[in-house]
Amino acid sequence: DSGRLEGVVLKKSFADMIIGIVLLAFLTSLAVQVPAIPEVSRGYPLTLLVISYLMTGYLLVSSIVKQKKEEKQETKILEQVKIIVPYCLMIVVYLFLMGKIGYIASTVLFMVASLLYLKLKNKIVLAVLSVVLTIILYFVFTNFLTVILPRGSWFNIAF
Repeated sequence: DSGRLEGVVLKKSFADMIIGIVLLAFLTSLAVQVPAIPEVSRGYPLTLLVISYLMTGYLLVSSIVKQKKEEKQETKILEQVKIIVPYCLMIVVYLFLMGKIGYIASTVLFMVASLLYLKLKNKIVLAVLSVVLTIILYFVFTNFLTVILPRGSWFNIAF
């Protein structure tokens, strides 16, 4: 019954705790893959992992401290799930496509889909932002951070 989900009473920091736990699991799944990254490209991912672990640890500790002090309040779980679940599915499709069509094509598609999902009305801004930001990120990752980005197995777009 969706009526039961709408009026769930939780402490606000409970969601932060759940997010922190999920992030720790995700970061750990990334950390175990670091040895497979070529030595020359490990610096940037390791730096991001350490910073992410520190920030996630802070989120967890602060949410536990807040949990003890907060009052419970009504949440709109069903409303939030209807927004978050489709976006998470979009991310899964993006990650799948990245290996098949490469970083550039999949990122442009993901950004267009994301901006449409966020109801961006201006189509020119949507197109320019998606393409320009993807190309800038591609050059930053490949030229300055020496990160090897997926090229795709179906077809390849790279500079």
